[in-house]
Amino acid sequence: MISRKLQYVIAALTVAIFVLCFYLVHLKRKAESMGDEPVPQAMTAPISGPAEEITLYVANDEDASLLPVSVSSAMPLDPGERGRIVIHTLITRYLRNDSPHPLGAGADVHDVYLLDPASAVVNLNAAFADSHRSGVEVEQLTVFSIVRTLKAQFPGLSRVRFLIEGKTRETLAGHIDISGWLDVAMVADASGELK
Repeated sequence: MISRKLQYVIAALTVAIFVLCFYLVHLKRKAESMGDEPVPQAMTAPISGPAEEITLYVANDEDASLLPVSVSSAMPLDPGERGRIVIHTLITRYLRNDSPHPLGAGADVHDVYLLDPASAVVNLNAAFADSHRSGVEVEQLTVFSIVRTLKAQFPGLSRVRFLIEGKTRETLAGHIDISGWLDVAMVADASGELK
């Protein structure tokens, strides 16, 4: 025969199991209802600077060229934020349905750091690299487009480095080496030869 103390322990454990099961069901429902709510997006402060003409070097896959395009955009005074806005504007153009050089969904720039007037570091998000089409020419057009666009904004720029999520990456999508500094003059010469 089972002792009375053991019966109480078994009864208490059974009740505890039922309570935990109900609690787990409650948590599951709560988690499912939270999944239906929109995820809040990070808010960026509106740009208070005056609208300026900026030059974007837009890549065209059909003829492997870079076309300078002037657009008007409000620009901040901070050089790093200014560089980020310029590259974000370029990437936004590539995300459109009618883009001559489409990029993958979610591609964007996190930051542009100007270490000095001659050196810029471009920190792109993971979606930019992970969804980028693979191939020497398309990768080269993307890199050249960003470098030339930054050079148009910052005339004293002589070298650019790319990071993905703040880390060095060997290649953009398997072909073009982005692990070190790119010489802006060499990029300008090479992009002139693309035409």
